[in-house]
Order: sequence, then structure tokens, then C-alpha cells
Amino acid sequence: MKKGVFIGLFLIVFFQSLQFLNADIISINSGGSQGLIINPDKYLEGFFFGDIQVLSVCGNGILEEPYEECDDGNNIDGDGCSATCKLEGGSGGGGGGGSSTEDRIPGKPYIRIDPDRIERGVLTNTNIEEKIKITNLDRFNPTNFSIRSEGFDSDLIVSFWDELNKKWTNSFYLSLSAEETYELRIRFTSPKEPGNYTGTIFIDGKNASVILNFQKRPLLFDSNIIVSNRDYTVPQGEKLRTSVTLIPIGEKERMDVTLNYAIKDYENSVYLTRSETVLVENQINFKRNFDTGILPLGSYIVTLDLIYPNGVAPSSAHFQVVEGRQSTLFGRIVFFLVNSILIILVLIVITVVFRIIRRSQKKKELDEKEKSLKRFKELEEGGSLKESKLGGKESSKSKDKEKSSEPPKKDNLLEKNAKKDK
Repeated sequence: MKKGVFIGLFLIVFFQSLQFLNADIISINSGGSQGLIINPDKYLEGFFFGDIQVLSVCGNGILEEPYEECDDGNNIDGDGCSATCKLEGGSGGGGGGGSSTEDRIPGKPYIRIDPDRIERGVLTNTNIEEKIKITNLDRFNPTNFSIRSEGFDSDLIVSFWDELNKKWTNSFYLSLSAEETYELRIRFTSPKEPGNYTGTIFIDGKNASVILNFQKRPLLFDSNIIVSNRDYTVPQGEKLRTSVTLIPIGEKERMDVTLNYAIKDYENSVYLTRSETVLVENQINFKRNFDTGILPLGSYIVTLDLIYPNGVAPSSAHFQVVEGRQSTLFGRIVFFLVNSILIILVLIVITVVFRIIRRSQKKKELDEKEKSLKRFKELEEGGSLKESKLGGKESSKSKDKEKSSEPPKKDNLLEKNAKKDK
């Protein structure tokens, strides 16, 4: 049994450790980034048993995404692309609906958009207009790019103001001179039905996510859903934690309302739906958790539609699914160690249980043997008593026989003779 346990433990640890053998030299990027640059080294080839997997080679002039942000053919800092193939420089982020995006993407315009997320509550049958500032960050060169929308429901019409042609259009090309800023006007035409409408504004390499909550009059209820996860990010495989608030407006009245939840991306693809009925009289707040195991990495919206007899009160919140904690090198090592410890503990428990069972079986066997020995002794003692009793009876009988067979004594004969003479 012991040999089997140790062999099983060795095989489990061996196969768990194989996932860490595909590496060469791993260097952590400077600046606090969690990204990794993996560079091959001739001295390590053949050191690990297993195939060597080179994820990227910094300095070869080939951009290897997503492991490199740039590759200018050298390993020198200060030229716009660092020695670890990370972009250098760039101005700070802007405000608005979210942090402005301005990282330089090779082959794409070097621009910043502000804000990069639009989220509003709107009444149905109402058209709204939003604005996004687009800035060319290149100090010397002009740039041009396309603007379009994707992922919106067909009932919601999205259009852009083309300043050059003086008209509203669903897509157009924009040219900016060096360091020029342009204010993009976006018009959303209300759909017929209330609810949550999402989509994305694409600005050639950059994108702005849009969440619009359309609702009808009169509004007797308001709803609010908030993502409780830190920084609105959910490690892949973990739960999305939300806080839901239901607010009745006007006169108090006990009413059953239906809550429809959904998780979808900015292309309007639905990944999860859930529904429940709640009795509401006063403002209430409660927690709801959602599994994210099926969600790939990316940006998502969790939506809530509160449905009551007079209408719908929608709300929504943005969140991102990021790599799980075990995906980093340190996290994977910790994950491996924790798994190994758990496996060892399970094997120890199995061994202890097996020994306890064996001991109980041996004890039962010993008890049975002792009982059988006691019975045997009792039987032996009972048999000897019977034999002794039988032996006593036979001896008394033999004595009687001996007495009867003995010749008459002389005194008795003399008495008999005297009687005869008389």
C-alpha cells in the first residue's frame, strides 16, 4: 500500500510540474508591469527536458503580439521602444467616461480618445448627442483614419457628423494634422422598445464602449446595479459580484417585479441570462453573484431590467474579465504548490483511513479468535465433568458387584449352623 501511495504521489507531482518546463529566460518588465518578456538563451537549450517554447524575441525587428508592444530591431532604451520591447513616453490619460486610450499601436494612428466609455440613461422617443475628443499625438506627422459603429441593435440608429461634407453619416474618414484635436459628434436615435443597448465606436485602432439605458414614462421604479469587484475587473473563472438597488417612486405599494439579468459584450452577444421575481414595497438592496467561467478575456456589461406593470427600469454596469491569478508565473507556482499540498493531504488521509480499517479488521479477527477459544475451553470443561460423573457411577456399580460376589464370612456360617442344631 505504501509503495502505491508514493508512486501515485510522484506521478501527480511529475505531471503537474510539466507545465513549468516550457521556458528559457524570463525577465520582468521594468516600471511595475506584470508583463513578461521571454528571450531564448543558447546555454539553456536542453537544460529542461521538454520542448522549449519561445514566445517572443525582443530586438529582432518583428512585432510579436501580445508579448511585445513594439520592436525597433535593437535592445536600447530611450528611442521610443525600450530594451524589453515596451513603448516609452506618452502623455497622461484623460477624463470622461473612462481612462482615455493613447498607447501607440504599430501600424495604427497615434491618437488619444476621450472619453473611451459612454454610459447614459435616456427616455424612449428621445434622441441624444454625445461627443468624443480625438487628438493626434504625433508631433510631426498628420494622420487619417476611419470612424464607424459596431454591435448596436438595429433599432438603435448611430450616426456621426461629417464636418467636411456637412452631413450625418454612419461612417466616414477623418484627417488630422500633427497634434490636432477634433471633437466627434455622435447622435443616437431612440429605439421603440426600452431596455439596455450596447455597442462600440471604432476609431481605427481605438474604441469607445457605449451603454444606453432607454426607459419609458411614467417611471414608478428605478433600478441600479453596481459591480463590487475591485477595479471592476474579474479574474477569469471567478465570480462577478454585484450590488442591486430597487427604488420605488411615488406612493408606496406592494408589488411583484421581475428582474432580468444578462451579461453581454459590446457586440451585443449574450453570454448569460438569469431571472427572478421580487416583492417590493420600500427601497431594497441585495447582492447577486454570477459565474464567469465561460467568459473569454475582454470587456462586458451586466444589465438589469426591472419589469413592472407600467414599464421597464433598466440599468447596467461595465466590467472586465482578466487573466486569472494563476496565469502569472508566481501565481502558477503558488497554484501548483497548493495543489500538491492538497494532493499530499488527500493521500495521507486515505492512508490513515486504510490503516484504521485494517486495524479494526484485525481487532475483529482477534476478538473472534478469543471468543472461539473461550467456547472451546468451556466445551472441554463440560466434557470432563460428564466423564467424571459417569466414572463415579460405574465405580459404585462395580463395588456393589464385588460385594455381592464376595464369599460369606465365617461368622455368618457359624450362626447358621447353630440355628440348624437347635
